[in-house]
Amino acid sequence: MNRAGRSDYLESKILTASGPQLHLMLVEGAIRFVRQADEQYAEHNEGKATSALLRAMEIVEEMIAGVRHDTHEINAKLAQLYTFLYRTLTSVYVNADRDKLADVKRILEFQRETWRLACEHFAKDSTKASATPQPIVIPAPHMGSAIPTQSMSFEA
Repeated sequence: MNRAGRSDYLESKILTASGPQLHLMLVEGAIRFVRQADEQYAEHNEGKATSALLRAMEIVEEMIAGVRHDTHEINAKLAQLYTFLYRTLTSVYVNADRDKLADVKRILEFQRETWRLACEHFAKDSTKASATPQPIVIPAPHMGSAIPTQSMSFEA
């Protein structure tokens, strides 16, 4: 598939994804860039590692921004977790610490599995909702209840 085709596919995938699917895509993207950074550090290519690391940090920033800031405890904990990931990635950026990078990768992989399960659950719920037959509402005639007995014409 050429670059334009991949771009169109990705755009279509994003536009048709549910909220949990979009979040899963972010998590998967962050994992991809964390892995790239780790591979580049292993090859002593700090410039490419830094570039991949910055991309991962940008994605984690989006994940932080996507958390609803309301009174639910789970949202606050999720925001704290993503803030921790961002701070750890910042530390990796400064110190090139592959051990901390491995910790981030483990947490993101756990998040990926969590969001994958959430997507499955969301898909099942939406399938159940669409499978439930909706009552058919027949609108009342707007001309009253009388049925015309002779022909009508709308010609002038």
